[in-house]
Amino acid sequence: MLPFDPNLLVSRHKLMFDAPDRAATTYSFAGSDAAGQLSVLLDRFGEQLESDDPGTTARIFFKRYCPLFAGAVYAWIRHRYPLDVAFGNMRLVQSGANMKFYLISDAPAEGIDDNDETYLRHLFHEHAAPLISLVAAASGVSRPALWHTIAYAISYWKHEWLYESSSAETSERIERWFQYATARANPAWLPGKSANPIACEFRAVDDPLHEGRKILIRKACCLNYKLAGDDRGYCVTCPLISDERRLDQYLESHAH
Repeated sequence: MLPFDPNLLVSRHKLMFDAPDRAATTYSFAGSDAAGQLSVLLDRFGEQLESDDPGTTARIFFKRYCPLFAGAVYAWIRHRYPLDVAFGNMRLVQSGANMKFYLISDAPAEGIDDNDETYLRHLFHEHAAPLISLVAAASGVSRPALWHTIAYAISYWKHEWLYESSSAETSERIERWFQYATARANPAWLPGKSANPIACEFRAVDDPLHEGRKILIRKACCLNYKLAGDDRGYCVTCPLISDERRLDQYLESHAH
């Protein structure tokens, strides 16, 4: 049993701590058929998006996958609890154009011992890096673009967590973890990398509706505008649009 209330992880990050419905199709990247499982999942994800472009499908799929990393970081920073997101402990369920992440066991990942480096290795060396290799091979999307997508997700949530923080101690803990995790050179938790792929700075504009909040701008477009449908288009966080258009679009989306 988890030593904290998981409701935020469920609602915000789609981390699930019960068994998926028996009728649900589940996917796993554990074992020798990981590439095959990803191929099937991307095909079905593309069908849901009505996308026939592998690069667009993969970028949006990975964007929707990144809540997993942010949720695991939140549990670690806020509760010092190392969720076990090893491929063998997780089943994926496609939920429309989103993903749900079912953990088979909610026991803590083994061998972490309250150590930032070992948990970063668990998240990014043992999970993110091999998944990025699979997605890049399947779609042609560059590995840096996929790493930047993770960096954006955790940076976005860092700002949210700081905004919601009720104590200086919690805020300091968040800042300290991000300072370590985004140090630029020779990350010990990512062997073979001389540069840290999540050490990204994102331009921001002031949120016109929420004092103290920012709208972070992504490094690269997710290509959502290529999807069919009148309700598809450029995201508010897209680097391809002007800030004037960004704020107009943001205000319009919150007017209803």
